[in-house]
Amino acid sequence: MKDNNWLFIGTDSRLAACSDIMFERGFATHHIGTNHYSDELGEEITNYSPRQIVFPIVQMKDPIPPSLLDEGMELYTGKASEEWLKPLREVGLSLHCYLQEEPFIWQNAKLTAEGFIHEYYARTKRCISGTHFSVAGFGKVGKATAHALASLGAVVTVVARSNDQLGEACYHGYKTERLTDDWSMKKGILINTIPVKWLAAPQNPSLHIYDLASAPGCLKAQLSSEYYTVLLGLPGKHFPVDAAVALADALERMYRR
Repeated sequence: MKDNNWLFIGTDSRLAACSDIMFERGFATHHIGTNHYSDELGEEITNYSPRQIVFPIVQMKDPIPPSLLDEGMELYTGKASEEWLKPLREVGLSLHCYLQEEPFIWQNAKLTAEGFIHEYYARTKRCISGTHFSVAGFGKVGKATAHALASLGAVVTVVARSNDQLGEACYHGYKTERLTDDWSMKKGILINTIPVKWLAAPQNPSLHIYDLASAPGCLKAQLSSEYYTVLLGLPGKHFPVDAAVALADALERMYRR
């Protein structure tokens, strides 16, 4: 096992590009385009003998047997349940979630906001300046989206429960509304960044919802695609190279630490 050997696993184009970027930075890298464990993948791990393994952004369908992973390996995971991680923890392997690396989260949020703007222009053929958008949630993606829209001249209302988030949104000059259990919106454009089912929206041609949050989305009940658009994985879809650079930067920071 060589200290500089990195193995990237996954079909997402960002992982293949990230492998190339890390190679250009002086690391020995190898990429395998699969999202599930197989005997072929096991042979690749045995033959390549990586020191670092970067797992898919989505959880692998089958876990890698811990017996194939040598002591001292550094594992970098995307989305993974505690059940999936448990066998790896039990044998003492070092686990790091790159999706929780703070600078990476912010960069990903920025790319998500730009990706939404790309989608909005392409889908509506309308300008953003002077248009009113409501942004539900004021976490990192909500902040980046509100900022990107406002910089293009949009009128932005932030909808949130937290006093801290509402106060911060007001400080930045956005309109604010408190999100309550009976909050509703009859018309306009709503951008959701809250990854829980909190909204019961009617079939209303005057209202369109764009959902940027991860599963399960914001809707309590199904809504026609005419009124509801799910936009996931925007960084990888629109900016695969930039997203790969952001991931490579995060992995290198975590590795150096």
